[in-house]
Amino acid sequence: MSAPRFQHEAMATFWELTLPGTDPAYARQAAQAAFRELDRLEGELSRFIEHSVISRANRLPPGGSLILPPDPLACLLLAAEVSVATGRAFDPAFRSVRPPDLPEDVPPYFLDPDTHRLTSRAERLGLDLGAVGKGYALDCLADLLREWGFPAAHLNAGGSSVLAFGDEAEAGGGWSAGLLDGAGHRMPIPLRDASLSGSGTEEQGEHLMDPRSGQPAAIRPRAWALAPSAAQADALSTAFFVLEETRIREVCAAHPGIGAAWLAADGSLRAAGTLAGVIAERPPMRE
Repeated sequence: MSAPRFQHEAMATFWELTLPGTDPAYARQAAQAAFRELDRLEGELSRFIEHSVISRANRLPPGGSLILPPDPLACLLLAAEVSVATGRAFDPAFRSVRPPDLPEDVPPYFLDPDTHRLTSRAERLGLDLGAVGKGYALDCLADLLREWGFPAAHLNAGGSSVLAFGDEAEAGGGWSAGLLDGAGHRMPIPLRDASLSGSGTEEQGEHLMDPRSGQPAAIRPRAWALAPSAAQADALSTAFFVLEETRIREVCAAHPGIGAAWLAADGSLRAAGTLAGVIAERPPMRE
C-alpha cells in the first residue's frame, strides 16, 4: 500500500507531503495542520503580502525598528549565518538601498536576538526571504509532523527543495531526491534526515544578481546544496549558483555537513563536500 500524499499551494509553488506508516485519516489531519502552519508562515515571511512582518520591515524609515515574531527572527538569523559563511553570495537584504557611508561588510539592518528588535540602517530596506523561506517552512513542517508522531516523512516544496526524515525501514525503502547531470540524466541522491535544494534559471529567472557586486551574476546553469536543514540547503543552493568554484569547495570544506553540486560551463557535473562521494558512487539514470 502506497503512503498517503497530500498537496497544497503556497509561496507561489506546490507542496507535497508523503506520510507513511499511519492511518490515512490521521495522516490527512496531520497534513491539514501542516498546511495551516505553512499558510501562517507565508503570512509572516513573504514580502509580497502587504501586512507581513517582512513587508512592514521594508517600509521602515532609516533608523526605524520593529519587534519580530519568533519565526521571522529565526529565519533572518539563519540567513545571516549563511551570508557570513558564503561571503555574501547569499544576502537576504541585497535589494536594499544602502547609505553611502555604510561599509559593504555591514548589513543594512541590525538584529537584536534578545529583544527580537530589527532596526533599519538602510535608506530603503529590501528584505527578501524568497531564497530561504521555503526551506525554513519545510523545517517547521517537519518538526510539526514529528510532534504528530510520524517516524518518517518526505516533504517537497515545488520540486526545488526536498526534505526527508526517518530511516529506510520507516520510510518503506528510503527516500531520495534527484539532480540532473550535464547530459540530462537524473541522478538519485539518498536522503535521510537531510534536505536537497536546487537553484537555477528555471526557479529564479534569467537575471539573477550577485549580491556581492550588485551586478548580474555570471550564472551557471544549475547548482544544488545538501544540508542537515532545508533552510540551510535553500540558502546555500542560491549562494552556490553564483559563487566561484574554488569558493564553493572552501565553504564545503569549512562545514563538513554540507554538500554542493553544480553544472560547469562545459556541461560537466561537479561536486564537493558530502555530495562528492554520493555522486561518484551512483551512476546517472535516464529520465
